[in-house]
Amino acid sequence: MALDFVAGCIGGCAGIIAGHPLDTLKVHVQSGRGSPLECTKALLKGGTLASAYRGVRAPLGGVAGLNAIVFGAYGNTRRSLPNPDSLTSHVVAGGVGGLLQSFICAPVELVKTRQQLARAADPIPDGAIAGARYVLKTGGFKALFRGLGITMIRDSPAFAVYFAAYEAMTRDDKSAAKVFTAGGLAGAVSWIMLYPVDVIKSRFQGDVVGKYSSSWDCFVKSVRCDGWRCMGRGLVAVTVRAFISNGACFSAVVWTERAWQHCSSDLSLHTLVQAASVIADTGQDNKERSFDL
Repeated sequence: MALDFVAGCIGGCAGIIAGHPLDTLKVHVQSGRGSPLECTKALLKGGTLASAYRGVRAPLGGVAGLNAIVFGAYGNTRRSLPNPDSLTSHVVAGGVGGLLQSFICAPVELVKTRQQLARAADPIPDGAIAGARYVLKTGGFKALFRGLGITMIRDSPAFAVYFAAYEAMTRDDKSAAKVFTAGGLAGAVSWIMLYPVDVIKSRFQGDVVGKYSSSWDCFVKSVRCDGWRCMGRGLVAVTVRAFISNGACFSAVVWTERAWQHCSSDLSLHTLVQAASVIADTGQDNKERSFDL
């Protein structure tokens, strides 16, 4: 449906804008650049959010495609299942949406991650297209899709949990406060469950010197070098970000759906009034003709 695409795009943009600074903080902490407090001070150095919003163009540039796939696949898959309103259907549909969107999400997040971690040794330019061109030029097509497998492992179960949790919490109440809270909690839960996978993905995609040969190699070396604690680095930041970002996302989605329905109902009412007017005019003309006879 067109509504799935439009609502998904608007909701995705709202979520990215609301949560990107905390996403940048998460990536810096995951990559071992210091504690959350140290990374926060570094990002806010200079008194602006410019550093915290570095790399935001990449996810914004790909959000249309990402959310078209996620919400489109989720909505169409759920409606095609025997019992579309059951929580099981929401789990399956969410998993399908997450799996398919990984093919766009992986290169978008790779560019975003490298821009967020950019240093003099890796002068990747800002912007989604410019960043992607730089990666292609320096590493080829394979480099742009580095981390696709680990992204699929993260996103399919994450979106299954995400959509099912949101549906379970909003079935009887879709007020603004409930939608924001449920969306935020659904996002936080899905992130907490798959967070160690995201840590490996961020480290693997942010590796520009060839330290890791695969995501599994990244996992083994990370645990060996930094211990199991590294799998939880930045969890507080990502949980707060997930709550804010996904609360904003679902609020924007629901607002878009309601606006769409309102416009559709107004259009239908206008069409009905016009039809009634035409019928009335036709009846009046027929009546006048009968009198003329």
